[in-house]
Amino acid sequence: FIYENTTKVYFGKGGVKEYLCCLLKKEGDTVLLAYGGGSIKKNGIYDEVTAILQEAGKTVVDFSGIMPNPTYAKVQEGAKLARKNHVDFILAVGGGSVMDCCKIVSAQAKLSEDIWEMENIKKDSPTDFIPMGAIVTAAGTGSEMNAGAVITHEEKKIKGALFGAQAKFVFLDPSYTR
Repeated sequence: FIYENTTKVYFGKGGVKEYLCCLLKKEGDTVLLAYGGGSIKKNGIYDEVTAILQEAGKTVVDFSGIMPNPTYAKVQEGAKLARKNHVDFILAVGGGSVMDCCKIVSAQAKLSEDIWEMENIKKDSPTDFIPMGAIVTAAGTGSEMNAGAVITHEEKKIKGALFGAQAKFVFLDPSYTR
């Protein structure tokens, strides 16, 4: 059989330090740094990644507090933040929930219409995205390898699938997932 996946995987210890800076050279100046409850601040990953982004000359916009089973309200918050700050690239640092939220933020920020209505009512799909990458800190979801996301729409009392951006690259560093 033939298999192709558009996400480039950097596997191994130290990959973020070695490659992130050069990968972001082709992207714009403003990076949305997305993460969950703050464990990356406690374990040092946040400081390491922000230092690399600053060394690359990037302006960092924090998007924190992405919860397990991310909500549609959180997606809208991220999209608004991305638009307001003219974000050029999204870097998701975390597990499946952080990546899922960012995939939809990436699409919603480029849309003039509501992505939930677009995909579920109109049966249409977005085609324009803010490019994104991911640094995986929790193994097991596989979210880093596709464009699908599970989002909870609290107002509608629905947990469902939406499709957004697929990461251009991901880092799988075992020292980040231990």
